[in-house]
Amino acid sequence: MPPLKLPKDIVADPRHDALADLLAAHPQPLWEGGRAAVTTLAPTPVLLAELRGALAAGLASQGLELIADKLAAEQKGLDALRDKAPESPQNARVSRLLFLANDGSKRFYRDAEALLDRYPQRLLAVRLDLAGDALGEALFGSAKLVRAVLVMDKRVCARALLGLLPAG
Repeated sequence: MPPLKLPKDIVADPRHDALADLLAAHPQPLWEGGRAAVTTLAPTPVLLAELRGALAAGLASQGLELIADKLAAEQKGLDALRDKAPESPQNARVSRLLFLANDGSKRFYRDAEALLDRYPQRLLAVRLDLAGDALGEALFGSAKLVRAVLVMDKRVCARALLGLLPAG
């Protein structure tokens, strides 16, 4: 698998190296026997605010099935674009962020891993050190189970990635 290319907004940011180090710190398989290793991080207030705003603006989706459908639909468009202009190489960068709660089932994480396998160049996952009910509370202010959130806008992706960095 080629190395992950972070969004251009991140590459140009002075915090790029700190973020790259944070994302590379102690990756663990999503599930016992899993191949996809992701980093688990504590959600910051900045990240949670970005996710709340993205969900409210329709720039993020929740629920693994809906997320899988959205990624598949986008891929059809990317494939059609590639077929229409094969001489124009796709400069694949991370443009979608998948945030996962830390209390999913083995099947849930296997399904998430399948998405990472299917879209390796544009999808990055981070497991949040937060259970699904606490994530729902943080994002919606009420009792709502949320185990997966996909950020679909590249500018919001960049801000959410930078929001992973601890304040200071």
